Amino acid sequence: MEAIEYRRITTPEDFEDVGALRLKAFNAKDVYERKFDSPLVEALDFEPDTYVFGLYHADQLVASMRLNMLSANTPPTPAMELFSETLSPLLAQGMVFVDPSRFAIDAEASKIQPALPLLTHRLSTMMTLHKRADYCLCAVKLEHEAYYRRVFGATRLAGPFEPEGMCVQAVLLGISRNNVDYIMSRNPLFHYTETEARLLFDRLEDALPPLCVRPTARYALNAA
Repeated sequence: MEAIEYRRITTPEDFEDVGALRLKAFNAKDVYERKFDSPLVEALDFEPDTYVFGLYHADQLVASMRLNMLSANTPPTPAMELFSETLSPLLAQGMVFVDPSRFAIDAEASKIQPALPLLTHRLSTMMTLHKRADYCLCAVKLEHEAYYRRVFGATRLAGPFEPEGMCVQAVLLGISRNNVDYIMSRNPLFHYTETEARLLFDRLEDALPPLCVRPTARYALNAA
């Protein structure tokens, strides 16, 4: 874990690397009906309230995830576009969500660092607590539902259905903020310090260049 660093993606060069990683990861799987032919960078990546993170090992990008806050006052996120009938009434009630998307991992790096998926998803649970969202959403393939139920105690909110342009059944899962303590009790990897959370989610982009932040699970457990 201590060999991994998080970095919020802000520069054109880093976005190019993230787009190339997404391209490689998504084209390797039979999820979309068509293969992508250029680095996968989208307008949503540059929205003010979008958080795109890269995970680096030995200065090499090995994983990435995009995180968005979803409320009645924010632009639509990927989960909202797929499951608007389910989410619209909840947003009207004032609920707030974290929506992770564009989760990509380097296949070769994952053989060396098998905890990469958990280290990446750790960002979404941390953001859910830090931003006090009601739920973290997971719009995933039906085949992955059992994993999210087992590891995160997720519950199904909608689906399955086959989205246009995709060749898989998708479901919408939710991880309650109240469930994150359960996640931490099962896997200490998800612990963090408030300093880490502030560096990742509260830093003003105009004030500092992108920082590399080490996961602090070990220090948080020692402090506890």
